[in-house]
Amino acid sequence: MTTPTGPDAPGPTPTPAPTSGSPFAPAGWPATSSVPPEDIAWPPAPAQPAYAAQAPYPTQPVQPASSPYGPPSTHAPQSPTPGWPGPTGYASAWEPQAPLPAPTGTAPAWAPDPTPTSPAAPTYPAPGGYAQPWSPPPGPPPTDPLAVASLVTSCTGLLIVLGAPVGLGLGIAALRRIRRTGASGRGLALAGTWIGAVLTGVFTLGLVAAVVIPVALNAQDGTTTSTGTSDEEQWAQDTTMPPFELSLDLAPGQCLATAPEAYDMSDAAVVDCGAAHETEVLEMLAMSAPVLEDLTAPDAGYTELLDRCEQAVATAVDPAVLPVESYADVYYPHPSQWEGGGRTAYCVLTTFPAATGSAVAGTFAAGGGTSA
Repeated sequence: MTTPTGPDAPGPTPTPAPTSGSPFAPAGWPATSSVPPEDIAWPPAPAQPAYAAQAPYPTQPVQPASSPYGPPSTHAPQSPTPGWPGPTGYASAWEPQAPLPAPTGTAPAWAPDPTPTSPAAPTYPAPGGYAQPWSPPPGPPPTDPLAVASLVTSCTGLLIVLGAPVGLGLGIAALRRIRRTGASGRGLALAGTWIGAVLTGVFTLGLVAAVVIPVALNAQDGTTTSTGTSDEEQWAQDTTMPPFELSLDLAPGQCLATAPEAYDMSDAAVVDCGAAHETEVLEMLAMSAPVLEDLTAPDAGYTELLDRCEQAVATAVDPAVLPVESYADVYYPHPSQWEGGGRTAYCVLTTFPAATGSAVAGTFAAGGGTSA
């Protein structure tokens, strides 16, 4: 086969770039790297050289007999790859080209390490303990038991007096503990505290009123009137004789509806001795000494008067006739009245039940009646 010449002759076949590490890389050829080809700025390809016109091929070339392959071609061989030795035995008008210039432009921004490295081994966290078992989320904090006890105890204070102050104390203790522990029940503790405080205050006021009001009434009324009279109970409790002035309007033989309760006999009510009566004036006793003002001290003057009065009763009435609940008594002047000249005391006979008749007149009849 013949190779066409002339303008239509094909250009030299480009030679591929040698691979990295090839020992036959031409001089001046840039060293290859692992940089991708599309990122390298390559120089433009050189223009193809003009070839000399060649003689036309003979119409019928004669093959020499000595060569089994035919005569050698007379056309100019294709330009060899720069840096490679040309074929031998051919005449060629080709002249070697200058070596290709070094690539121009800036080096790529990145330069990977040509030494391949293995990827870093993944790191794993250090093995720990066993996973904790699942537990449900915590619920609301428990109610403080002191708060419940405070409310219940304070409410029982409506029936039991001591429940209110105890509930008040429990409520205060519950509030302090809830503030420290964070437990629930603050509302219960507040309710118990308020209820206990209110009930405690009410009971305290009631106790004060129960003590103060009677004392105030007794102080206002007193056991002694402005005239020196007193009732029987206060008389038994007195330790000092109250001031009074004995009335001298009564006489022996007069009957009284009831026994006088006042020292001065100002409450004596004179009645007819034929009617039922409890007391009768038997005698007027002359005194040799005053009665002591101290009612707790031994009093010889009072003892003498009482003995003389009992003798008068025994003389006036047979003791066998007298009711069991009968006694003799004396009413005497105050020591201050003694100093003023009062020297007379009354001796009276008191019987229960009320009697009729007069012991002085000798018509005494015991019992059965009711005094007016």
